[in-house]
Amino acid sequence: MPSIRVLPLEIRDRLRAGEVIERPVSALKELLENSIDAGATRIRVDISGGGKRLLRVWDDGCGMAPEDALLSLERHATSKISDSEELDCIRTLGFRGEALPSIALVSRFRLDTALRGSGEGVSIEAEGGRVISTRPSAASGTAIEVNDLFFNTPARKNFLKSDTAENARMLDITTKYAMAHPAIGFTVFADGKENMAFPPAADERERLAQIYGAEFLDGLHDLQAKTKGISLRLFLSKEGNWRASRSGQLLFINGRPVKDNSLTYAVYAAHAGLPSGKHPVFFIFLSVDPALIDVNVHPRKEEIRFRDKDAAYRFLMRSARDALASGASSTVIVRPREAVWIPSSPGSGQPGTSGFQTTGNAGADYLKASEAPAALPLMPEKKMQCGYIHLGGAFSAWSEGDGVTIIDRHACHERVLYEKLLKSGPNAPGNLLFPLRIGLAPHEYSVITTNLPLLNELDIEAEDFGAGSVLLRAVPASLAGSPLSASEWCSILSDLAHEINEMGSAEPEMKKAVAARLACHSSVRGAEELSSVELDRLLENLFSCEDPYHCPHGRPTLIKLGKVDLEKMFRRK
Repeated sequence: MPSIRVLPLEIRDRLRAGEVIERPVSALKELLENSIDAGATRIRVDISGGGKRLLRVWDDGCGMAPEDALLSLERHATSKISDSEELDCIRTLGFRGEALPSIALVSRFRLDTALRGSGEGVSIEAEGGRVISTRPSAASGTAIEVNDLFFNTPARKNFLKSDTAENARMLDITTKYAMAHPAIGFTVFADGKENMAFPPAADERERLAQIYGAEFLDGLHDLQAKTKGISLRLFLSKEGNWRASRSGQLLFINGRPVKDNSLTYAVYAAHAGLPSGKHPVFFIFLSVDPALIDVNVHPRKEEIRFRDKDAAYRFLMRSARDALASGASSTVIVRPREAVWIPSSPGSGQPGTSGFQTTGNAGADYLKASEAPAALPLMPEKKMQCGYIHLGGAFSAWSEGDGVTIIDRHACHERVLYEKLLKSGPNAPGNLLFPLRIGLAPHEYSVITTNLPLLNELDIEAEDFGAGSVLLRAVPASLAGSPLSASEWCSILSDLAHEINEMGSAEPEMKKAVAARLACHSSVRGAEELSSVELDRLLENLFSCEDPYHCPHGRPTLIKLGKVDLEKMFRRK
């Protein structure tokens, strides 16, 4: 009996729909692309129940005649290409003719549309991909309503995240298309509340100002460049305007948000160096001759293939270097420094000893948390005859017995702040003299305002200020001594929103993850040197922690090289 069979058409259609529509944001992405391709100048999105209960997209584009509207629900029916040659020069966002039938197959679907200027429209209803009614309509533009998404595919519905998380995804994708198409006005209502309202803008800069605020733009270089077949608008962070995650990095090619690790790396390559764990903020808008790229290489069109990737890489890297060189203070160069000897307090006393043992022929291994002995007197004696040596980057060292102990100052400070942020019992937040108004992207604003109680647990007192911003009134007392600017807090809250959204609101470890992210932002940087008194205080605080040997992300705070390790490294044994 044969074991290979041709799948029934119904199963084939559902598999095809699953490739295109994975979650509510997938449906929204396809509908936004159709609206943009239709020449819309205004787009309105309505969401209910995280897009599972309702997703509605209206636009004032060209619309469709009744016969075209019916045909649009057939697979591979499209107005955007007519022959195979056009596949090599795609000029629209959508072109496969799979979006509407795929969405209709897994929802209760309604389409209201009228050809611009005709005054005569049609309303079509479908359920599970089957048209159940067609009637005349006085539609203006096109409105597509998706109800009960995945009602007939419950397994897929069970894998969706909370309504808040799904809303954040949809606000994120809408924001991306709003950035890529500033001439279009975008409005989003989630569960009856307006979450986004961007009027048409003159260009990408004005749209970014609408989203993040003018102060955010002050921290970015703005550069325009051209080469054969490619034009570029690049917004790249100035020195210090970095983030602890890659959340502030977006790439657009011909109005399409895409992912391309090679082009992303070109921006990193343009920097002479970056502080460890820090990432630049950038928005890359590339306009490319359609004949030079292939957009038909990914089922969801999230990737693009260049005919000459090396040329695009070199062009972007040179442009990023030009942007960084446009201001002397914005060129990031990190070089190792000569070791600096800083004497500690003179006096007598025996140097501290440690049971921190290492193995391996090439040097010290990192100590795992589970291997840490119960009691290790690692705190160096304050009256050591020697002193601290500041090494290049974030490292300091001191001699101890017959070995040397090396610490990562940033990792140590992270651990101290992390445990202070998680300390049980009420802490006294540090009130800000002047509250800070922090502008956020719509999806970040949604996540932060939904999780204000979580931030309050970490002594961050903030309130919803409306219009995509929050008002910061108090910060943890442990951070109050080093005031941060509004742009720095914008970066922190953006990273926190990213962390919360990745983990999901039901994640029990979310508070720890948020505290770790906040501690990372607020810790001393690699280039910051500390005096011997400050290092003494840092180490005192470190060894009073529950786990002084690891930063919140699991990296070691210190290592010790004993005599045996040094002899092995110098091949004396």
